Amino acid sequence: MTRILAMLVAKCKADLARFDRCMTNGKPTPPKWIVVRLGGDMNWWLDEASTDVYWGEGARGLLDPRQVEYLVEMLEEYQSYGFQRQLIDDAFQLFQLESELDDDRLRLAPAEQDEFDGGGQLFALPLINDEETGVYYDFLDALSAARICKLNATHNYVRDCTELEMQEELAALYRDRYVSSENIHCFDAINEILQWSPAEWDEPGS
Repeated sequence: MTRILAMLVAKCKADLARFDRCMTNGKPTPPKWIVVRLGGDMNWWLDEASTDVYWGEGARGLLDPRQVEYLVEMLEEYQSYGFQRQLIDDAFQLFQLESELDDDRLRLAPAEQDEFDGGGQLFALPLINDEETGVYYDFLDALSAARICKLNATHNYVRDCTELEMQEELAALYRDRYVSSENIHCFDAINEILQWSPAEWDEPGS
């Protein structure tokens, strides 16, 4: 069993290496400032920017310092399953507080550092080119692969779960939100991957 688990982890690391090679380009120049607002869902959303950024059809969410710290801690364990720390560093533009505009809005400036740090007061804006491409989506793909690798290596399912099954379930959830005109915040998208499991499958003997 130990040998099989080692082989599964090795395969996952090899698969994830392709994401690492794809995410080595430099980041674009960040806006000189952005204004973010606190939504009714208690998440922060992009409100204004000093330069044009891609908005898409809905609102652009960004991670707050509490969420950044949570993800730094959570993703550490996934490095054993092939996830590369550089992937999350490449997928976000980091900002820090410049001033408070009112109770619900902050003005942020680019952070001096370029790496996720759970100890700092950092906000993180996903780098998105359009609805389907960008290093943020590459990061989500890599995280999905690592999540599946961890599940298959640490559970004795009747059959291995796959990325396709995860993607189909999450896509159905996103479609329901789209119909109800509900924006999907980046923290929710990431956390749903980290919490996904094939709950309807039984393990032998359970």
